[in-house]
Amino acid sequence: MADITQEMTAYRIKQIEFAEAEYYEQLTKVLDKIEDDITSLANKSLPTTDGKLIELRAAIAIRPQIKAILEREYLAWSDTVVRQGFNKQAKRVERAFKTIGRIPKEFQELTKGDLALIQNLKQQYFTQFKDISNTFTRTLADKVYQNTLLGSEFTVLEKELRQTINGIYASSKDPEINRLVKFVKKNKNKKSMQRKVEKSVATLQTKFGRDRAGNNMKRYAGQLLNDSLRDFDATLNFNKANDAGLTFVKYYGDVIPTTRQICRSLVNRSIGKTSGLFTIDEVKRLWTSRSWSGKKAGNPLVVRGGYNCRHQWSYVNPDWYDKQGELIT
Repeated sequence: MADITQEMTAYRIKQIEFAEAEYYEQLTKVLDKIEDDITSLANKSLPTTDGKLIELRAAIAIRPQIKAILEREYLAWSDTVVRQGFNKQAKRVERAFKTIGRIPKEFQELTKGDLALIQNLKQQYFTQFKDISNTFTRTLADKVYQNTLLGSEFTVLEKELRQTINGIYASSKDPEINRLVKFVKKNKNKKSMQRKVEKSVATLQTKFGRDRAGNNMKRYAGQLLNDSLRDFDATLNFNKANDAGLTFVKYYGDVIPTTRQICRSLVNRSIGKTSGLFTIDEVKRLWTSRSWSGKKAGNPLVVRGGYNCRHQWSYVNPDWYDKQGELIT
């Protein structure tokens, strides 16, 4: 008999991946618009002489307009993620508990406590999205001021503004750069295109001197999108399991070339018990005793393998399984 817990965990993970791809595509469009709107604003609002910025008063006055653009475009997108995205994933968690069954019916549905938690998580993550907006409002405004103070050419400021927003994916007057950027944006979330994407990224980095790891808005917003969807799912799942009295877990998810060794070992059951079952305390001790690249602070049942982790814990009763970890029918 198929392991229904594994099937429903795979369902939750897959739906998160679909949601992330959808919202990332929206984010790409939002940041492209922000990039164009802010560079257009700067071009219209900042006086120049012989192409060089000259007026500090105008540089200071542009800040609230930058803030307004980010709030209008980016925060509207962020609101969609935490409202629509979290609500849909909450329903999927509920569906998983109902389908798995084996626990009292009152814990298979979203309770008042679950709904209160969902609301709190929405507020928490929207605040984090808003922090990114505030940070890059300051960063972009500072770049305008500093370049004006130095009397830089407007083209220098424009490049800095674009790359602060989109990093390696910023628009350019070079058609070859734009072609590569368009290709990467279109295929970033397609597993079958990853080698070609990496090759294009390498070309942008080496040939055009673009820094993939730069501190740009796209990087931070994309990271928060990834982690917020997955951490929300893990937190709600943990809360419902705790209410239902489930104190054992199994680790699920696929293995790809970039999978961290800790995750690979757990999925393949090469550490711990051959059944793949762990108590919550065992998981906490395992996480405390090991270090790895990308490890993230927090509850290991929520943060899992760390940044960009594709795996999830599912909560079970050991009585459901035999010694090999196979579901007892």
